[in-house]
Amino acid sequence: MSNHQKTALITGGAQRIGRVLVNHFHGLGWRVIIHYHTSKDAADQLTQRLNSERRDSARAFSADLGTMDEIKTLANAVIDLGWTLDLVIHNAAQFSPTPLSSTTESSWEHLMGANLKAPFFLTQALLNVLSARANLIFFCDIFGDRPLPNYSVYSATKAGLAMMTRSLALDLAPAHRVNGIALGAILPPAIAASAESGVSPEVPGSSAILEDSALLDSILARVPLAKMGSPAHIAEVAEFLANSAYITGQIIPVDGGRRVG
Repeated sequence: MSNHQKTALITGGAQRIGRVLVNHFHGLGWRVIIHYHTSKDAADQLTQRLNSERRDSARAFSADLGTMDEIKTLANAVIDLGWTLDLVIHNAAQFSPTPLSSTTESSWEHLMGANLKAPFFLTQALLNVLSARANLIFFCDIFGDRPLPNYSVYSATKAGLAMMTRSLALDLAPAHRVNGIALGAILPPAIAASAESGVSPEVPGSSAILEDSALLDSILARVPLAKMGSPAHIAEVAEFLANSAYITGQIIPVDGGRRVG
């Protein structure tokens, strides 16, 4: 048996979907490196808990992925750990409206930097610490195919990320695999848990989407499976891709069938 300790870097790993991914892979026995931007308390608490469960199994580093200097700082911190990366999940992203009449160059640069430039250059900076047959997973979006009104720049970043996923799959083959997950309507973890259990969420304000029956109905009307997704569904597909040795250059939608609905 191999004694190799599998290691995953998950950007945006302190909150929401990223936190679920961190917990999922740690539960599978992986070491995890948690990137965060401003969620220091959440990242520190998560790291402490995971290390209490399994010694020296988690690290957390802060970086603003919108700047090249901090992308390089994050990469150097990971490299200095001496941990070889078997999996990198590019989860961190920015989501904000960009109406044509009012969008500024700063808004454009902010979204393009965080959602498109950062995954490319972070991958570049980490090439020397990727293990043989390492896996990269980029988080794409249904809006990269079907644009969201007034979110043209965000939609463009996700369309670009889908092409980057396919391009890097060619560039990095056969040494590494590169795939994407295209998210559909995914509830935040607290709401997803409450939706499954029937218990009201405890996070103030997080139940808005469930309480707005018209909004929920309009979303579900376009989802053939007639329910919202949860971060656990994303984690299942990420695990599948991490273990699928003959899949690369693919983008798997996790959207309840919305693309065909």
